[in-house]
Amino acid sequence: MKYKISQYIVTSEPIINDKYRLLYSTVSTKLLLLKIEDHLRLINRAFDELDQDVLQNLIDAKLIVDKDFNELKSIIDENKKVIADDKTLFQVISPSANCQLGCDYCGQVHSKDTLTDDLSDKILKRITHNVGLKDYKGLFIGWFGAEPLMGLKNIRALSKEFLKLSEERGLKYSAKMVTNGLSLKKPIFFDLVENHKVKNFEITLDGTEKHHDLRRHTKLKQKTFDLIFRNLKEIVNDERFDDLNVDIVVRCNVDQSNYMSTFDLMELLDNENILNKISFYTAPIHSWGNDAHLKSLSLDEYAQFQIKEFIALMNRKHEFAIIPGKKTHIVCTSLKENAEVFDANGDVYNCTEISQVPAYENDDFFKVAKLYDESYSNKKRPYSEWNDEVLNGDFPCAGCKILPICGGACPKLWKENISPCPAIKYNIEERLLLEFYKNKDKYVSKKDTQEKTVVAEAV
Repeated sequence: MKYKISQYIVTSEPIINDKYRLLYSTVSTKLLLLKIEDHLRLINRAFDELDQDVLQNLIDAKLIVDKDFNELKSIIDENKKVIADDKTLFQVISPSANCQLGCDYCGQVHSKDTLTDDLSDKILKRITHNVGLKDYKGLFIGWFGAEPLMGLKNIRALSKEFLKLSEERGLKYSAKMVTNGLSLKKPIFFDLVENHKVKNFEITLDGTEKHHDLRRHTKLKQKTFDLIFRNLKEIVNDERFDDLNVDIVVRCNVDQSNYMSTFDLMELLDNENILNKISFYTAPIHSWGNDAHLKSLSLDEYAQFQIKEFIALMNRKHEFAIIPGKKTHIVCTSLKENAEVFDANGDVYNCTEISQVPAYENDDFFKVAKLYDESYSNKKRPYSEWNDEVLNGDFPCAGCKILPICGGACPKLWKENISPCPAIKYNIEERLLLEFYKNKDKYVSKKDTQEKTVVAEAV
């Protein structure tokens, strides 16, 4: 027997009068429509009974592989090669340790500290050094928090230096910002985009006003929804916005108390002419060095909720990826070579969820450098051996069929004995059906008019 069925294959229930199944490879990220009788031949390993064209399609989609092919090792080797070949240096900076909000699920403890001129100089010096560690072609800065806009002065000053550095070294420069949106006034937004090259913003709205303000209020319990929503509305409806080529992502963090408000938020964003100009997604709250995940929906509950979310977005003509169109080679910042996270206190990490979290503050294992202590050095970057650990079978990811599109999700949570498995592990079959429903003409042969008619009628 020359071939075997890939272990990274997902199959739908029978569709179209029980005459077909959908097959998706998480390696090639290709979706095929296969006749039931051919699917039976496939699962019975009767490869020689398959039509040659069908067999070739299955091979091309990596649904069938050579019988001696080690798929897991191939995936891990490819991940490690992409990491080694990555030519963009990613550096994350928290210009302030402060945040206006007192979210009940946040694991950070905030302070009024901002980057001093001395720490800013040391960050610039270290990033300049990091740029020279490899033949980098790009520099990508992530402005993070606490709340980065509490350190706007530092953002502007450092951005000018990074732009200068990039010009001197011939690097392509870009930046992103994760912000609560409270201080993202329209003039500030356009200044950041036009003068400081911030091209991606992620803003959190946890449902409509009623639910958001119960969770994402200020530390003095003041409401924040109206201010954030007004900022967002004014930005995307400004006549200059459509020509900026900027991505704004609205994330809605959900748990047992607010997940149903997501649908009201979608409706509001749609009615205010915002939804069609942004990206939107939900995320279950998770442990951030605390017990926030205990309030979350179960993995299965969230997976089923997400399908309803997708249907609601489809009904509103919102564009998003139902199934992944590419693999996840680099699962997180900690796996990027030379990627570093600088906080306002001068500590340097390679994970964005460590700084200002009491559970980790006294553990030097997580610190790759200390800007205030040049004698300190930690050559062992936490989580950097993740791919080898998966290959060795240290985590369940080694036997999971969605590993190529998931990458393992979060090494940190796995090592804390908390499963970070994404919703797609539990709802991928339903996603295949949604994808087929939305783009059925793409998966049905244009040569077979009769078959297309059957599909159209059945769906």
